[in-house]
Amino acid sequence: MSYVKRVNHELSALINRQDGLATVEQLAAHDFDRATVYRRIKSGQWRRLLPTVILTSNGHPTRRQLLVAGLLWGGPSAAIDGVDACAWYGLRPAGLDPARVHIVVPWGTVVRSRGFVVVRRTMAEITMVSRSRLRYVDAATAVLVAARAAASNATAIDVLSRALQTQLVSVHDLLRVRASIGDKGCGRVDGALVAVGVGVRSPAEKVNRDLILTSKVLPEPRWNQWLDLGDGGSLVCADALWDDAGMVEEVLGRKWHAWGEQFENTEARRARMVAADLVVQGVTPTQLSSRGATVLTRLEQTYLRNAGRGMPAGVRLVDPPLRRGDG
Repeated sequence: MSYVKRVNHELSALINRQDGLATVEQLAAHDFDRATVYRRIKSGQWRRLLPTVILTSNGHPTRRQLLVAGLLWGGPSAAIDGVDACAWYGLRPAGLDPARVHIVVPWGTVVRSRGFVVVRRTMAEITMVSRSRLRYVDAATAVLVAARAAASNATAIDVLSRALQTQLVSVHDLLRVRASIGDKGCGRVDGALVAVGVGVRSPAEKVNRDLILTSKVLPEPRWNQWLDLGDGGSLVCADALWDDAGMVEEVLGRKWHAWGEQFENTEARRARMVAADLVVQGVTPTQLSSRGATVLTRLEQTYLRNAGRGMPAGVRLVDPPLRRGDG
């Protein structure tokens, strides 16, 4: 009769903590040598997900099991990185592939990309946030790394702007991380950081800013300036504000403004600004791309009619509200 090796209580607890996964080294520490592991894989009881990471069942791994496997492959200093960490923070940037896992490891770690795991090595300190047995890089690192890997300038700006619009990170957070990761591959993300650093919060706003800066009439406005309208309601953020004319311009993209509750909120905010006696102009990304000269002329004419009147009584420029996690 052949001997069937049993998983002891201690190993079973370890496997349960790791969502049904174990490394070859962990199994060996509990007397499951490589030959025994190989027999279980060959018989179809277990599956090898990575050279040293074993799924102790024969089913298809879940997304969470792939994340755990990536961390086991990377070792105790690894963290989930880039687009995958962004997804955990509530963002879903372009390029997110549920069949792949991005991790970051310290520079001296020998592990490299393998199978479904993409490994980034860094000389910077890895700041981690742990939740439900998984380790993620901090939000600013996740966002900046995802933007650096973006396929286009517009996509990079979109990644950064979403994180800023939701107050997940601040410009200061992004610049801090940028200073720590070195210059390799950062040409595109540096351009995106310039855009968001002056207050631009979306690709369309970047186009809008570039258009306005060509004007010989319009001074550069305050970008994404928060306002207290003095009506007892919540603060509003003006995409562009010429405070000497009491004039606001809003870039109305479908992604953020056109659907459902976002549309209702946009219209309500616009109505409040008009009621506060602000001059409000709206522009869409399509208008910017196809009729930029017309948009600019309209802005210039509106500005000239209102220049010098100043801000309406009761409307105040205020600092941005505290972002999530700030005290």
